Amino acid sequence: MFKIDKLYHFIAGIIIYLFFLLFLSNVMALIPVIIIGGAKEIYDWKSKKGNPEWWDFIFTVLGGLSIFLLTL
Repeated sequence: MFKIDKLYHFIAGIIIYLFFLLFLSNVMALIPVIIIGGAKEIYDWKSKKGNPEWWDFIFTVLGGLSIFLLTL
């Protein structure tokens, strides 16, 4: 099963999406979720300070996507 870290990424995706939803349309608010989620994993990879994982990125995007689907 997935670790609690994945839940944190999912929640982060939700928070990022909801924040940008204040300023952008439903579809456009997904873009910052993707960019920030990807940038965080790239930072972890380049800095060697974190543990970059595709699943972290996927769960971040899924968090934003779940709220997007609820707001349709």
